[in-house]
Amino acid sequence: MTETLPAGTDPLSLPARPWRTVYLVTDAFDEVTLTRRLAALESAQCVVVRPNPVRSASELVWDVLTAAGKNPAAARTQRTTIDSAWAAAAAWLSAARTAHIVVERGHRLSEKEAVRLAELADTVDATLWLIWSSPRDATTMGNALESLGNSRLHGRRGKLPTTGPHRPLRAIHLDDFYRLLPLPDPATSLPLNPDEDPDPADDWPALPDADFPLFLAACRRRLAADTFDQLNHVYRSEAQRTDQFVRRHPHDLAAPRSGTFARALNAYLRDERLGPAASPHLALIRLRAIQASLLSRGVLLRWQPAGLGPAPAGHLPTWLTPTVCRALRATVATDAAAATVLSLLLSAAPDRFAHVLCRNVNQDGHYLYLPTFSDNAAYLRTDWAAEIDRRDEDECPSYGHTTGKTPLPPYAAEIIAAQLAHRRAEGSGTRGPLFVNYKDPALPATERTLTELILRTCRRIGIHPHWLHRGACREDGQIGAGPTPHTDWMTARHLTVTVLDDQGGDL
Repeated sequence: MTETLPAGTDPLSLPARPWRTVYLVTDAFDEVTLTRRLAALESAQCVVVRPNPVRSASELVWDVLTAAGKNPAAARTQRTTIDSAWAAAAAWLSAARTAHIVVERGHRLSEKEAVRLAELADTVDATLWLIWSSPRDATTMGNALESLGNSRLHGRRGKLPTTGPHRPLRAIHLDDFYRLLPLPDPATSLPLNPDEDPDPADDWPALPDADFPLFLAACRRRLAADTFDQLNHVYRSEAQRTDQFVRRHPHDLAAPRSGTFARALNAYLRDERLGPAASPHLALIRLRAIQASLLSRGVLLRWQPAGLGPAPAGHLPTWLTPTVCRALRATVATDAAAATVLSLLLSAAPDRFAHVLCRNVNQDGHYLYLPTFSDNAAYLRTDWAAEIDRRDEDECPSYGHTTGKTPLPPYAAEIIAAQLAHRRAEGSGTRGPLFVNYKDPALPATERTLTELILRTCRRIGIHPHWLHRGACREDGQIGAGPTPHTDWMTARHLTVTVLDDQGGDL
C-alpha cells in the first residue's frame, strides 16, 4: 500500500485521514545540504529530531524533548519516567502548535520507535517527515508505519497485513521535500518577543528616592531639562490614567470596608501599570504618579521600600520576565513550569492553587479566571465552559488581589497551555483540577507539594521568591515558621492602600 507520488502531485492537498500521513523522504546519497536546510527549518512550528546513535531502545523521548527545546538532564535528575516524558513532550508540542516533526537520519530508528513518533504526531496533529539517509531498503520500516506497528505481529515479520487499519504513507524524493516544506520567510522566521522591543521610556538615569509629595520637585532639581521634560510627560500621563481608573470604580471607593477597591487597585497595578513596566525606573515613575493621583481622590497608597533591600525599585515590576519564561520553557515537567508561572505572576504562595480548575484557564493560556465573588450569582466562568452548570464545590477560594479575569503575559501563555493540554491528555474534564500531586497523580495537589515543586524550579533558574521563604527567614518582623502569609501582589512589594474619610481618618 506504500505508493510513490507521481511528479507534480501535492501530498498536502490529499483528503484528511483518521491518522496523519507519514512522509518517507528518500535521501540515499546523504546530501550535505540537507543538514543546513534542516537547521534553517528549526522553529517551534517545525521540530527537528536528531536521534542519538548510542541511545537505548527507550531513550528516543529525550531526543524529542531536546528538539523541543527542553533540558532532558533536569528531567533525569527528577527521575521522570519514560511514559511521563512522552506525555510532557506531547503537551509542550501541542501548546506550541507544532505543525511538522522532521526526523533527521530516520534510518537509525527501530520500527517501534518510528511507530511511537507517528503516534506522537497524531496526538499533536503534526506531520511526520522521516528522512531515510541510507541505501538500505525502507520497505520494512514503511510497512511497520503503515500497519500501525502490526507488521511486527504478522506471521512473516515485516510483511504488511492485508486486514486491519492502515496509516497513509507517502514515499517522496528529496526534491519534493524541499518543495513541500520550504524555508520560512527571513522577515518572519524569528518573531520578536513581546517584551524585547525597546521601550522609549526604558532608558532613564538614576532617580531620587524622595517620597511621592516631593518626587517631582527632586527630579526637577537633579535631572537635565530635556530628561525632566520626558519624565514629566510620563508622570502626567500616568496620573491621568489613574484618575480614569478611579472614575471607573466610584461604588467600590464609596464602600472601602468591602475591600473591592483594594482588589481592583491591586489588579490594576499588577496587570496594567507596574507589573508590565519595562524597567524599574519606569515603574518608580509610574508609582509616584499613581500615589499623587490617588491622594487627590482621598486614597493613600503607601510604599515602604526599606524592607526590600538595595535597589527596591527592582521589586516593583513583575518577576515573570521573558528571560524567566524562556528558562521555564526548558523545563520538562509542565506542572512545575505552570505552578511557577502563577506564583511569580501573582506573588503568592500556592496555598490555593489546588482549587484552580481546568475551566479556570482558557485554551490558549492567555487568561486565568479566578472567581472572587461571595455571591454565587456573580460566578465568573470561562467562555468555553459557559454552557456547563455551576456547582457550589466549583467555587475557587479568592485571592485577595484577583478580580476574576487575570491576563497572563503572552510569553507565558504557552506554559499554561501546555499544562492544560497535559491534564486533558490525562482525561481531566473542565471540572478537574489544573494541578495534581506530582508524586501520586491520583491524589490532589497540596500546598506542601506545590511549594516544593516551585522552590526546586526557582532554584534551577536562579530565582529566590521571598514570599515562599521559610525557616530562619525574617519577614515583616517575625522569624518565620513555614511559608510567609503573602497572598497579595501589593503586600509582597510592601504596598498598602488606605481610603481616607472627609476628616482625614481611615475608613
